[in-house]
Amino acid sequence: MKRHAFSKILFILIVLLFISASGCITPEQETPELQPVSEEYYAEMDDVLDPYIQTIDDQMKQITALVWNAARELDGVPADDPSVYLTIMKLKSEIPLSYDVERIDKDNVLTMITGESDKLSLIGVEIITNQYAEEVFKAAGSQCIISKYTAFQNGESGIKVSAPIYDAEGNFDGTLQVIMDSGYLFSGPAERLRTEYGYTVWVAQDDGSVIYDEDTRQIGVDLTNPPLGLTPSFTKAAAEILTNESGHVSYIYYSAELNNTSQRNAVWNTVEPGYGQTWRVVLVDNFPKPGEIEGTTTTQEEIETFVVNAFIYANKEGEEKALAAFNDPKGEFIDGEMYIFAADMNGTILSHPYQPALVGKDSWSAEDSTGVKYVQRMIARAQQGGGYVFYLYPNPNQNYITELKLSYVLPINNEWFLGAGMYEHHAAFSHTVSIDWQKRNELISQVRTMHYLAAVKGIPAVTDMMMDPNSSFQREGFYPFAVTGNGTILAFSSDKSLVGTNQLGLINSYGMSFVREGISLGKSGGGLMYMLTWDQNYQREVYVLDYVEPVGNDTYFASYMILED
Repeated sequence: MKRHAFSKILFILIVLLFISASGCITPEQETPELQPVSEEYYAEMDDVLDPYIQTIDDQMKQITALVWNAARELDGVPADDPSVYLTIMKLKSEIPLSYDVERIDKDNVLTMITGESDKLSLIGVEIITNQYAEEVFKAAGSQCIISKYTAFQNGESGIKVSAPIYDAEGNFDGTLQVIMDSGYLFSGPAERLRTEYGYTVWVAQDDGSVIYDEDTRQIGVDLTNPPLGLTPSFTKAAAEILTNESGHVSYIYYSAELNNTSQRNAVWNTVEPGYGQTWRVVLVDNFPKPGEIEGTTTTQEEIETFVVNAFIYANKEGEEKALAAFNDPKGEFIDGEMYIFAADMNGTILSHPYQPALVGKDSWSAEDSTGVKYVQRMIARAQQGGGYVFYLYPNPNQNYITELKLSYVLPINNEWFLGAGMYEHHAAFSHTVSIDWQKRNELISQVRTMHYLAAVKGIPAVTDMMMDPNSSFQREGFYPFAVTGNGTILAFSSDKSLVGTNQLGLINSYGMSFVREGISLGKSGGGLMYMLTWDQNYQREVYVLDYVEPVGNDTYFASYMILED
């Protein structure tokens, strides 16, 4: 009997050890004891949260007003009228946070959607997410309905803002729906909180679902049924947050993103963005304020050699042994700030020695605080044969302060790739300067306005307007251009000499082609990316933020802003 009892105990201990090693629980999670926090400290946090709450509330009021007014423009207009497309294209240009705008009939069938041929092929499909009957809109009155965080049929995730449309006799005739990237809504204003105060933000619906977190892998977590990785201390705090409209609390938290366990202090308040939803917006003091950081001695040649050596190792030893070596925090594939990471072509993390809890997680939609989907950019670069990618990422050797990172990636085969990076400590927007989220939104809006005008007047008319410094969509500090899929410049506001030339072969000091990468981004549907490119006014390479959209006929509209003073 004693032998069987001992064996049973030993088995349980082995199981617990395995669970701990897998990242579900860690012995250190509850090691720190909660320390008392003064009311004055919480009051200081409230003083920072209040204007952030106001910013989110103002954005939502502006968005819902735009949607409501556009719906009134569509009242009495047949769903298949060509003017519907122009109305929703214009609305998309006015809401930079939107993925798509849809016109849906009263039977929940899609009748019109923004975008190119891949999106237009969805017309006639029944929309099964966020269906709202006429009675729901009557209950909402003159408010737009805000959906829960949802995975949509177009492959994106976010929230929907919906308003009713009525026919000429005043009968309910369907809905106008805007699919929004909720990450853009919260992350831009939140980046200033991090750089200036060491604070970050997470947001949950009143049903407990997380709709925003700086660690995008936490989005969708149900706080009322938390996963094993969350500490009991955090679970208790989350219940208090969901129960009360405002307040403050401290808790012990295990961060997979930072790979540590620590006390976090939080204050929260409530936003009512429209009919149907309330959001708890939580401000947390989990990051140190950025200070002076040491310069890097890593060179471009060292990064490439480091990755090539890992590439050779993976091909020689095979995937299983290679990933075990890459995941070893004390192994040969860590050298100062450099470490090998790996992912498959679907965005699942295969190795990360500093953040083991991320291994196995789907990171396809991961984006930095600006909205650059860096994993997708890495995959696109790997599929081109490899090369460099810029993005913002926490630096584990600098207490996880967010910095500009330059990573070099190589494909192992068609299934997965590996890479390593170095932090550009002294880049103008690396860790001490936040990218202005309002300017980012203006950048997106400028390109979408050009797209809308192309639908009205045609592409040639818009490329002519790009060359006119007095045209209606020109903005100070923005540089719009148009390019074909083969790399020919159709228009470029800041250098007329390039118009009509092919610029695929023009590369920067890291071998990156601004034009080729922009076309790649456009072919994937468009979005944001960073680039280092030559500027004739500065007479040197400068960092820029670029936004790209496809506009048909294998043509891409884009604009960029310089990220330096």
